[in-house]
Amino acid sequence: MKKTLLPCTAFAALLVSAAIAAPDREKLKTEVARMEDAFCAMAQDKGLLAAFSFFAAPDVAFIDTDPRKFRGLAAVQERIGPDQPGVKLTWSASFTDVSADGTLGYNYGRYESRRPGPDGKESVRGGWFLTIWKRQSDGTWRYVMDNGSPDRPPVPPKAAARKRKTKDSF
Repeated sequence: MKKTLLPCTAFAALLVSAAIAAPDREKLKTEVARMEDAFCAMAQDKGLLAAFSFFAAPDVAFIDTDPRKFRGLAAVQERIGPDQPGVKLTWSASFTDVSADGTLGYNYGRYESRRPGPDGKESVRGGWFLTIWKRQSDGTWRYVMDNGSPDRPPVPPKAAARKRKTKDSF
């Protein structure tokens, strides 16, 4: 069996070509982080529905609505609903990364939700969010999935003491 080797110049050209084609991941991470910041800023300025609609990819889906049934703007409308007076949602990414090929990115961080409570006092809840971004054919980033997980409520002191007793007794 005869082996054919690429001449050194052809091999060097392949290496250079691969290096040129590799995306600048740090630049893309910065782009995705800026998109998340712009997303939150628009939610403050124009409302949740406007921001979630504007930054959504055409195939966006959410885990907490049936992703088989609701896709795209229908999914956004099902999940977000109409803006409600006094409701404010803010968030900030604490970590961002992108895929090696530069087509997908994600970030996660903390969010805070404020809304009028039934007693008239403001209700504040926080948690973690995850946004998955997809680079579109025009080079823009749009989110394809967004999810939030609320913080667990604190354990009341008496219940915490009972848990410790039960745990220690085994």
